[in-house]
Amino acid sequence: MNHRSVWDGGRMEGEHLLKHDVPGWWFLADPISRVAAHTGGNSAGDGGNGYFSGSLIDSRHIAFEPLNVAQSGVHAKGAAYQTNIVYFDQSATQIAGVGGDGGDGNTASGGNVGAFGAGVPGFGLPGLWGAIGTGDNSAGNGGDGHFSGAMVHAPVAVYNPINIAVAGSHATADAHQTNIAYFDQSATQIAGVGGDGGDGNAASGGSVGAFESRASGAISTGENSAGNGGDGYAYGGLVHATFAFYYPINIAIAGYNSTAHADQTNNVVIDQSAVQMAGVGGDGGNDNAASGGAAGSFSFLDLIGSDAIETGNNSAGHGGDGHFAGSLVDIDVIIYAPINIAVAGYNSTADAHQTNDVQFDQSTIQMAGIGGDGGHGNAAFGGDFAMQLLSDLHLLDHA
Repeated sequence: MNHRSVWDGGRMEGEHLLKHDVPGWWFLADPISRVAAHTGGNSAGDGGNGYFSGSLIDSRHIAFEPLNVAQSGVHAKGAAYQTNIVYFDQSATQIAGVGGDGGDGNTASGGNVGAFGAGVPGFGLPGLWGAIGTGDNSAGNGGDGHFSGAMVHAPVAVYNPINIAVAGSHATADAHQTNIAYFDQSATQIAGVGGDGGDGNAASGGSVGAFESRASGAISTGENSAGNGGDGYAYGGLVHATFAFYYPINIAIAGYNSTAHADQTNNVVIDQSAVQMAGVGGDGGNDNAASGGAAGSFSFLDLIGSDAIETGNNSAGHGGDGHFAGSLVDIDVIIYAPINIAVAGYNSTADAHQTNDVQFDQSTIQMAGIGGDGGHGNAAFGGDFAMQLLSDLHLLDHA
């Protein structure tokens, strides 16, 4: 994927121009100044950015209202039995604006560059180098995640069984109610999460060798990046508003000189937990390497050498930043009011038994604007640098 280019700033004469294109290298000879040779800027396995604008709404409503009535006349017996096993699943998973993860096991490297110039002052051979770059390579970085809008998860559950037994005079009324109910109104909402950086990637700048009679402009093999996590952005609000209405009624009424039994057993589990994450930066990749290539500069007939030689500023496995603006809202409402009534007339016996086993889970985990963790086992190196300066007098003495 290497890109090799050279721009000639003036005339090119055959006796002064020599170009050899050997795989991975450029060999150049030109009396006119050379401006740029670039083989870097390579990218491999980066995750795409995720964008979301609008709203995700999960609105559900459940109404369960069984009614059981038994009524008998004089000298009769009335019995009302009700058994309910109910499962309400109103859970939701909402994901928006998540950047893709960077690829694993990728390599992005700049090609090698070799430059030889023989400019000599006084002979019309200035031999001035502009820039040589083989860095700025990237491998396996996670894409940014963007979210703008609102996520709303608002389920409503209404559960209201009614059990009534009414018996006349000299009668027996029995009302039995058993309820097993599970309400799952949990929600997982994720928005604006940057993708994780890839693992086991390598981004390296190619080697540069410059042999020049005059000063070189710039030699750069750094600016390489591998396995960094993307930034997370979220704007708006995440809302988790649940409502559970559980209201069983059990009534047994017996007439004069009668017996009334009202038994009620309730086993209820209501889960209104929520996990809300927004504006979370992706984690940096692990076991990545980002290194600048080796640079060598040999300047003859001049003590100045190169203007700038850069093989550092390499990055591997950094976590992305987290950004969030808005609000995380978790509103849970539970109404649980079982009623058990037994009424017997004069000279009668009334028994009312009620057993309740209730579990309410309204826990919530809210995370916003959290930067991703840096990767582990990464290495970022600056390339080797070698420079040799020989004075004009030293070369003239050996001419």
